[in-house]
Amino acid sequence: MAEEHVSTKQPLIESEAVSWWSWRPGMRPLRAFLFGGLLSLLALFLLVNGASTLSAGVLDSSSAPLRIPGVVTGHGKDILGSPQLTLHLNESGFPALITLVVSPATSLALTNGSAVLVDYAPHKHIPYALENGKQRYSLPGTSVFENFWQTLGLLLSGLLLLPYPYLLSFWGWRDLHPDQKCQRTATVIATRAARQTTNRTPGLVPRTTHIWYGVALQTEQSATTSPEILTFAVRQELYEELLRGTCVEITYSPHLRYLYALKVLHTTIK
Repeated sequence: MAEEHVSTKQPLIESEAVSWWSWRPGMRPLRAFLFGGLLSLLALFLLVNGASTLSAGVLDSSSAPLRIPGVVTGHGKDILGSPQLTLHLNESGFPALITLVVSPATSLALTNGSAVLVDYAPHKHIPYALENGKQRYSLPGTSVFENFWQTLGLLLSGLLLLPYPYLLSFWGWRDLHPDQKCQRTATVIATRAARQTTNRTPGLVPRTTHIWYGVALQTEQSATTSPEILTFAVRQELYEELLRGTCVEITYSPHLRYLYALKVLHTTIK
């Protein structure tokens, strides 16, 4: 009677119409909760870091710099050959000695013993210019909007990284509750074995092949649920036992679609 019900009132869809792609990863709830939570925290860190850096740059662009008095005490070059100045600062709360990369013209203009004012961004506390009398020398590669594109990159990375891991963690949290398990009767409409090969890294990792076994099920309609097409990963021995038309009873998590158990009820080959 059950098979007659399936074939007349709920005909099985063709296996070619099954979509094997799904947002539901089929992960264990605890693993999804931990993995999604860690990625969400990383995304939040990127967003907070990017937002704070961007807001500090905006505030610094409209604020007067902190002018810290100092004296040039030495000249040198960095590893790339760019000229550097060593300065002694006369202000508490700032390092006594700092080394700044400057342009060749600035290195020539400011001799040892020259009194200067170091312009600091008031919020980000980075030096971006030197003043000597009425002459102002900008430091190469620095400004109140230093690393502006890197800041936007942090914000964009956080925005792109946050949504799905957060959803994954939320699904995992919901599915961790024992009363969230679903139990339904369904019929096998398709099976799939996908070969996944890891390319060999010379001298390190040998080439390996892994086969993913999946099953597509069409659930039966009940008084409270509508028919659905669900796909799950299964073990090889279970995959070999399942044929199109096999009636099964499944227990799974509703959000992540993790398959806890699959019990074969009877088989009708179609």
